[in-house]
Amino acid sequence: MGKRGVGGRLCKPGQFASSTKSLIITLPSPSWIATLLLSQKLLSNDSSIENLLKATPVAKSVKIVMASRLASIAITLDMETIQVSQLCIDAYTVKQSILQTPKIKLKEQQVKVLNPRKLEVFPQANKDKLHFELHRLKNKLPSVVVKGITTVQRAVVNKEQERDCKSDVKGETYELLVEGTGLLAVMGIDGVDGRNTKSNHIMEVQQRLGIEAAMISIIDEINYTMSSHGMTIDLRHMVLLADLMTYKGEVLGITRHGVQKMKDSVLMLASFEKTTDHLFNASVNGRDDKIEGVRECIITGIPMQIGTGMFKLRQCVQQVELNYQSEPMLS
Repeated sequence: MGKRGVGGRLCKPGQFASSTKSLIITLPSPSWIATLLLSQKLLSNDSSIENLLKATPVAKSVKIVMASRLASIAITLDMETIQVSQLCIDAYTVKQSILQTPKIKLKEQQVKVLNPRKLEVFPQANKDKLHFELHRLKNKLPSVVVKGITTVQRAVVNKEQERDCKSDVKGETYELLVEGTGLLAVMGIDGVDGRNTKSNHIMEVQQRLGIEAAMISIIDEINYTMSSHGMTIDLRHMVLLADLMTYKGEVLGITRHGVQKMKDSVLMLASFEKTTDHLFNASVNGRDDKIEGVRECIITGIPMQIGTGMFKLRQCVQQVELNYQSEPMLS
């Protein structure tokens, strides 16, 4: 049982783990996104903050106790480690965390606090299933969150050397790299500078900070990805792409679903994907197409209204009289 994120987390089966406020965490990544990262500056440059972020075992043992009439799981906390790490965790805190975990499904009378450092968990099952229930609880209890951000598993604190140009004095700054989601929870942690917090989860940035912040995140991610491969792109191109993806008030991808929301032209949608479906639906519903876009003009053979095609030029030419002469005779 332990904390994920700001708090405690179980490092080994049968041990509680805990780290403290300041978030050194790695959030579990959704299966549909390869890697989600949160990057934030720490306000304090004290080197002891790294110790506060480490996952620390806070339980001496989690074991099954068999008696003549009762069977339970005894959990003993390591109070010395908890005090050294300055964690506000005791048996009552662990009890509340166990009861609030939906996967455990325990009632209050099944968790008994013996003293501030020890508690017992009693399974509710008949004699035939008691053995399996005990082992089920023993396997589930290590995953119980005691404190902190539930979506957090681990993080990395990065130290950077900074030099003042005027005084030529070196200083250390701490940067916290977190894998996963939970932007608002990270920004609210004591010791984290919320003004210098970034996330590459564009959809979460839109939900939490707004569409303008999502647009800036798109530009930053494109620039970071291309520069990592040694490629330089004009900033105006990235701004144009980010603006195209966000001008509707939501983040839209350059996919079949995003393009459908970006454009209303039937021919433009038909030129991308699902041609027959778009044409059939448009004919059934009697939709009109103004033929204003580039793709629509190409399909219908009309000059595109872009660039030199945005206006028409006429030149006034005077008629020139042509004087025809007889053809030369060849001898």
